[in-house]
Amino acid sequence: MTLFVGQAGSLKTYASQAAGLAVVAITAGVLISWWGELPSLLRGGSTGIDGSPVQAVWWTIGLAVLLVVALALLLGWIIARLAGHAARAHVCFKPEWRDGKVVGAVGASINNTRLKRAEAALRQSERQLRLVTDNAPVGIVHCDTELRYKFINRYHAQRLKVLGVSPDEVIGKRISEVIDDKLFAIVEPYARECLAGKAVEFEAEASNRIGELQFLHLRFEPEWKNGKVVGLVSAGTDITRLKCAEAALRESEATFRAMFEISSVGKIEVEPESGRFLRVNAAMRKFVGYTEAELLARTVYDITHPDERDRDREPLRRLVAGESDVFDVEKRYIRKDGNAVWARVTVNVIRDGSGRPLRNTAVIQDINARKQAEQALLASNDRLQIALDAAQLGSWQYDPFRRVFSGDTRCQEIFDFSKDEAAIEEVMKQVHPDDVEKVLGAIEASLDPVDPKRSATEFRLRRADGEVRWVETLGLAYFEGKGRERQAVGFGGTAQDITERKEREEKEHLLMREINHRAKNMLSVVHSIAQQTATQNPKNFVESFSERIQALSANQDLLVRNEWQGVDLGDLVNAQLAPFAGLIGSRIVVHGPKLCLKPASAQAIGLALHELATNAGKYGSLSADTGQVYVYWGTVGDTFTMSWTERDGPSVSAPKRRGFGTVVMEAMVERSVDGKVDHDYALSGVTWRLTCPAANALEHREHEKRPRVRMLRA
Repeated sequence: MTLFVGQAGSLKTYASQAAGLAVVAITAGVLISWWGELPSLLRGGSTGIDGSPVQAVWWTIGLAVLLVVALALLLGWIIARLAGHAARAHVCFKPEWRDGKVVGAVGASINNTRLKRAEAALRQSERQLRLVTDNAPVGIVHCDTELRYKFINRYHAQRLKVLGVSPDEVIGKRISEVIDDKLFAIVEPYARECLAGKAVEFEAEASNRIGELQFLHLRFEPEWKNGKVVGLVSAGTDITRLKCAEAALRESEATFRAMFEISSVGKIEVEPESGRFLRVNAAMRKFVGYTEAELLARTVYDITHPDERDRDREPLRRLVAGESDVFDVEKRYIRKDGNAVWARVTVNVIRDGSGRPLRNTAVIQDINARKQAEQALLASNDRLQIALDAAQLGSWQYDPFRRVFSGDTRCQEIFDFSKDEAAIEEVMKQVHPDDVEKVLGAIEASLDPVDPKRSATEFRLRRADGEVRWVETLGLAYFEGKGRERQAVGFGGTAQDITERKEREEKEHLLMREINHRAKNMLSVVHSIAQQTATQNPKNFVESFSERIQALSANQDLLVRNEWQGVDLGDLVNAQLAPFAGLIGSRIVVHGPKLCLKPASAQAIGLALHELATNAGKYGSLSADTGQVYVYWGTVGDTFTMSWTERDGPSVSAPKRRGFGTVVMEAMVERSVDGKVDHDYALSGVTWRLTCPAANALEHREHEKRPRVRMLRA
């Protein structure tokens, strides 16, 4: 009988679940309940019962019961005093016989609380152990010395199912009866070594039911009992994925090493902090001219150009610190032979799982040839720009897809826009309306993919200030594609301001007409000189005629020598009157201060004087023996005046036709000095008078002198 003793209050009765069981429950006080087989006890039976306290009271009370209860109460009180809480006891009763009758009972009890607790703890430990082994990702097997299965965990059982074996069929069987012969041949020597008392660890290959190769890591531990090995415990792990990963890693590493070494671009690995070389491929060694051993004994800074060492340190520090993602720069290395070479360097950081930098990897691309080409191109561009500047040319580009015009600084000055680029429509607004169609036609002809033309166009531009300038553009389009797919992808050329050239051309055209006219006049002058010379001095005709012809030639030399720039007015008058030099001072009166004419005014006034002199010699005062000519010039305040007056010559009249000479004497002079010409054919003789602002006709230094001369009247 087992009693729960010492609990305060009423103890719950545990009902009997089988025959022959008697349960006694004892309260903390005196209540005793008897259940089951007490009558058989009194009839002479002997029983030992494990049970729990109950609340019922048995109606049979006898002497034996009183003795038992008294003994139980005493034992319970002792145990409760010692334990201080509920305890378990094993109680055994034996009847006391006398004369064939039971006259009493002898009882004995044992406190088995610790035993019961130990049994419960053992069962809990077994459950926990089973829970752990069943949920561990490791196959656990317990075998005896004959290699028979005694235990397998859930993981191993699942592996056996894959092999087509039921776990229930395994217990009691030998390992050789479950696994294939190939695997057993590997396992058996290690198992025998383990049963000899040594722990072993090894790897093995096995195939599953569908023929897939698997890799296992196995560890055998001997099971000892009383100093002898009575079995072994095996722990097996499926390392197939690990093996595949290792194989993939080896393959990747081999591929990386091959790609690293045979790469056509330089590749290096360096320490993040010091920059010391860890690995260098053949392309890098060839690029800088060092051997592998020489580079591994150096840092990357040792072969960096001195001008770029400090520049590189800060970006690399930021890269290693994680403040930037990549370091990409063009830099120079110093080769072993001392020459500098250019490279594009891209650096990345290799980090461990915690983010700490392990090493820097860099790809070094040889750009030395490109840099040399860039430097040559830059020098070529500089030379081209010098040539363009010398020729006062601007360069321009036209994008036919975007319809955008762009040009350099000089081109922007010529076209009078300050932006780097402008729409072609905006540029065309500046073209003179009379030239728009010509410009568009030239562009269209140049962009024709079938028969492109070289563009050479002269047109006028209207600047923002209203000034009209002449521009010449030369252009050539470049194409891509063939056949129908051929199209212009660009159009470029030069631009030049040709306003001055156009003005020169206009003057040259005018001078050509003047030369033609002067040639005729020259013949008339020569004829007049010859006639007058022959009339006045027939004996010395040849000598006098030659002198006058030479004077005429000297006049021409003056014009050519001065190129009509800053001509002294007195020299100009004398040059134009050279054919009549012998009459100056007698029939020709010349008077005026020393003044220097501007080129434009000198040209116009000189031509006018020539026309006046020629006409006077042919039709006016100098055509007769008694005629006179008065030539005066000077300044009054800010006004310049000059006059030509003929007297005592034949009667004259205005010409019926306004010829080129009249245009020269009047319109050309007025336009050149922005002045006014009074030209009159009076009965007394021809008069010609020019009035204009002194600043328009005279050089600046002459204008500031402002000489005051009293003009003489004829």
